[in-house]
Amino acid sequence: MATVLLPQLFKDLGILNLATTLGQAVGPTITSVVKTTTGTCTPAFAIFIIMDVCAAMFVLRIQKVK
Repeated sequence: MATVLLPQLFKDLGILNLATTLGQAVGPTITSVVKTTTGTCTPAFAIFIIMDVCAAMFVLRIQKVK
């Protein structure tokens, strides 16, 4: 049973780790580009709110595993 469950668990943890790491890398990059382009960080908040809503929609689409 462990040989069946562990690979799926590690796959899920890898996807979670990738999502966390990408978010931490992309956030400052986008903010830097927005700040350089517009001179203020205010539009970055709107961009990140839109990105958060999109992420929530993707999470809600996840099907329950039986």
